[in-house]
Amino acid sequence: MRKHSGLTLYKRHQAAYCPTHKLRLTPTAKRAYWACSCPVWIYGTLPDGRTLPRGTTGTATLKEAEAYRDAQLAAYVHKIRRGSEKLKSGPTIAECVELYIASRKRDLSPRTLQQTESMLHRMRDYLAAQGVLCMRDLNVDILERFQVSGLGDKADTTRATMIYKMRCFLKAAYRREWITSPLVERLSAPTATYEQKKPYSDEDIEKILNEAGRLNGGTHGFAKHPSTFRLLLELMLETGMRAGDAVNFDPARIVSEDGLNIYEYLPQKQTRTSRARHAEAFISDRLKNAIAKCQWLSPELPFAYGSHENESYLANQVYERMQTIGARCEIVDCRPHRLRDTFAIRCLLAGIHLEDVSRLLNHSSVKVTEAYYAKWTRERKIRLGHRLASTLSAGNGDPLVNTRRNARRNQ
Repeated sequence: MRKHSGLTLYKRHQAAYCPTHKLRLTPTAKRAYWACSCPVWIYGTLPDGRTLPRGTTGTATLKEAEAYRDAQLAAYVHKIRRGSEKLKSGPTIAECVELYIASRKRDLSPRTLQQTESMLHRMRDYLAAQGVLCMRDLNVDILERFQVSGLGDKADTTRATMIYKMRCFLKAAYRREWITSPLVERLSAPTATYEQKKPYSDEDIEKILNEAGRLNGGTHGFAKHPSTFRLLLELMLETGMRAGDAVNFDPARIVSEDGLNIYEYLPQKQTRTSRARHAEAFISDRLKNAIAKCQWLSPELPFAYGSHENESYLANQVYERMQTIGARCEIVDCRPHRLRDTFAIRCLLAGIHLEDVSRLLNHSSVKVTEAYYAKWTRERKIRLGHRLASTLSAGNGDPLVNTRRNARRNQ
């Protein structure tokens, strides 16, 4: 490998004909082997900290690859020089983004903070590619172009959330006088169309649980303990808990009251306020006993293992295992959050009030629940309407007749 100014050149050897595969070299030694005709690739970071995507230089010779690398650095220097006068007129976007993120660390949950950081870094890199480096050069046109073409292929609700984070940054920028114009007031507000949730069918659930019990691979974690992983999926299906909360399930916190097993927990996903908002889940006796008897992944918790600073690590592991299961069972979009959706829709179709379902899901508002499950609340109303019509028709349209008939049958 040849490294210069943060950019590294290395050989990406072709598996079919490259002689390095016969020399028994280590992976590091293979990258430093230049006596072949394989292409030269480049990766690394530019002087401003932005990552240069890993890719080919378009040549197999070191001299031409170095010329390609020098051209990349020259283009960067030219852009910096072109914007040097602008930088003198006020703070840079990169500086303000980092100041803003640092100021929100106490207000946002770790997950929301990570999402905010990712979003603003995406905006920073997009603007830098357009030659906009200074806060004072921001305008409505460039920001709306970013909203259209800089967010990638995201769902409407995800795009709306990302734009909301950008708008919060712009409000803080105006308040702190990094910009002199209230750009937020002039930007078009995003409109999100909530995608209606799709539950798993009963057949899908059976396939997923059976396949989860057959996982066999790896030396640790969920793949090594298939029966425990299956119980984790059952826990999410029967309670509507998110994957991040389910993996931290602590049986010691279950309280038995009036014949019910009530589990109170602090959800990972919530707005940070002065008072934390707890949630409740109801655990069946069958599931409680099965979890108590299964092989736990740690001495303290049945589904959590290892020590990870990133609280979303285990949730991501659940997602990856379910993706594997979906591929084996030929189930499209097999992911843990659909277990939560299946729980919610089953509750609605069983006649549980929307307000109660919203509470079980720990939504901030019933409006949130209705936005995501509007289709299923309508179907519940139609089903109840048909039941009512059937009941009335049985009594020749007179509900009193039907009531008297039922009373006689019960005598």
